[in-house]
Amino acid sequence: MQFQFRTASQVLFGRGEHKKVATLVKNLGKRVFLVTGGASLARRGLLSPVTQSLGELCEHVEHATVSGEPEVGAIDELLRQCKDAGCDVVLAIGGGSVLDAGKAVAALSNNAGAAVDFLEDAGQGPPKPIAHPSLPMIAVPTTAGSGSEVTRNSVLKVKDLRVKRSLRSDFLLPRVAIVDPDLSESAPRHVAAAAGMDALTHLVEGYLSKHAQPMTDALALSGMRLLWNGLHTLAQAFSTAESPDHAAVSSATHEQVALASLWGGMVLANAGLGAVHGLVAPLGGLCEVAHGDGCACLLPATFAQNAKALQKRAPDHPATARFFELCRFFTDGKDDMEQATERLSSLRKRLGIAGLRAAGVSEGQFVQIVRQSRGGSMRSNPIELTDEELFEILRSS
Repeated sequence: MQFQFRTASQVLFGRGEHKKVATLVKNLGKRVFLVTGGASLARRGLLSPVTQSLGELCEHVEHATVSGEPEVGAIDELLRQCKDAGCDVVLAIGGGSVLDAGKAVAALSNNAGAAVDFLEDAGQGPPKPIAHPSLPMIAVPTTAGSGSEVTRNSVLKVKDLRVKRSLRSDFLLPRVAIVDPDLSESAPRHVAAAAGMDALTHLVEGYLSKHAQPMTDALALSGMRLLWNGLHTLAQAFSTAESPDHAAVSSATHEQVALASLWGGMVLANAGLGAVHGLVAPLGGLCEVAHGDGCACLLPATFAQNAKALQKRAPDHPATARFFELCRFFTDGKDDMEQATERLSSLRKRLGIAGLRAAGVSEGQFVQIVRQSRGGSMRSNPIELTDEELFEILRSS
C-alpha cells in the first residue's frame, strides 16, 4: 500500500479562532495583502475588527475585494496591486471564490506570467509550471462548502473561452487554514445550502474516485455522516424559519457542517473528484451556473449513472461495491439505487436549490458542455462515461 496526503501546514478549527489571524499574519510577513468579498464581511461586522488588529501589528495592509467567481484578468490586476504594495503575505477571508483568488495571487507573486498561462486545459498547450514557492498565505473561509482552505488548486474563469479551469500545485496549499464556525453560521440560507451540497459532493466523489486512499476514505465516510445529518437539519429549519436568511439551527450542527466541509477539502485535494465536477466547470463558464448549485443539481443523476455504468461494464470494479455502500447509507440500509438517487434529489429540493433548467441551461448546450467536461476532475471518475451517459445526466438534472 502506498499513498501520500497533503494539506495546509497548520489547521485551526473552533469558535473564535479567526480572532488569532493578525498574530498569525505577523509571524509570516509585515505587509499583508488582504482579499475579501465585495461587501458581506463588512455587512456582518467582521471586517473592521480584522483590519484594526492587522493595522496594529503589521506595517501595511493592502485591501482588495473579489466579486463573484474570479476571472484570470481580475487575478492579473490583483497580482499587480499586491506587487506594487510590496506585500509579503496574503490573507484571504471569504467564500471559496475569495480563497481561490487569494491562493492564485500568493502563488503567482513569485512566478512570472499571466494567470491564464498556468491553467490546466485552457486550450493553449500544457500549463506553465508553478516553479517557485508562493507567498505565505492564510485562508479563512466564511462558508462551509468549498474546502478551498486546504486544497492545492485555484479555480478561475477564462472569460474569452467561457470555461473555468484550475491552477494546480502543492505551492497553492495555504500555510495556515482557520476554520471558525462563527464565520459560516450567519451565511444566508441559499449560500449555506449550496455550499453544503458542494461539500457533500466532495465527500461522495472523493470516496468513489480512482485515487481514493485510506486517509481520504476515513475522512469521506466520517464527513458524510456529519454532513448528511447536518444538511437535513438545515433543510428542516429552512422550511420552518420565520427569517429567510437565518434559520434556527443549533451551534453543534453548524460546527458539524464546518468540520465536514474541511474534511471534504482534504478529500478532494488528495483523492480527486469525478463527473459532477467535470460537468459543473463548463456549466459555470458557459451558463453562469453557480458552483454549489450546479453540484447539487448534478449529484443525484451522476451518482445513478455511474452506478449503472459500473454494473453494466465493470461489475467487479472496486468502486461498484463502494456505490452500494453509499446507497445503503443514503437509504438506511437498502440496496435500492433508485431510492438513494431520489433522496439526494429530495435533499436538494428541500434546501431550496432549483434544477438546471431554472438556471437557464438548455438541451442545445449539452454538446458543448460535454465536450468541455473532459479532462480535469473527469479523469478521476471511477469509470469513463460515454457522451450519451453524460447527456442523460444533464437531462435528468
